[in-house]
Amino acid sequence: MEELQVYQVSPLDRSSIYTTEHWTNQLSNGKSVTVLYTLQCDDGVFQFEITDEEKEQLLQKDHIIVNDWNASVEEVEMGWDFEHKIQNEESYTVEEIEEIKQLMYVCNGYDNEDNDFNQDIMEENNWSMNDTIYEIYSKCEFECMS
Repeated sequence: MEELQVYQVSPLDRSSIYTTEHWTNQLSNGKSVTVLYTLQCDDGVFQFEITDEEKEQLLQKDHIIVNDWNASVEEVEMGWDFEHKIQNEESYTVEEIEEIKQLMYVCNGYDNEDNDFNQDIMEENNWSMNDTIYEIYSKCEFECMS
């Protein structure tokens, strides 16, 4: 078995890191819904514990899903709203989509008319964030830490 090495990994291109949060809730009819909230981030650093062979594979990629590897997030900087969307939106009726939008944008009489993502409204309306996917759309540099 090949020995694992610890690498500090950072993208070569700025603004190439995307984080996608998975927010879930349940509609009044019992149907589950997930909203994907994606941030584009200016910069970041990750820690990968991988073999030399895996490192060579990763050096060839210009798209890495960090969650697919033995890796952790060290730091992600300066994120801004890239997009938010209903996962599998086509599987919901018009009425269900209206309810989803109410749960996303309206809380205690406050209507977020700009339809911006607002974590406080999501949490107040019983949304829970279940997962965050980290992706790098760039070649990366690897600095051996072990």
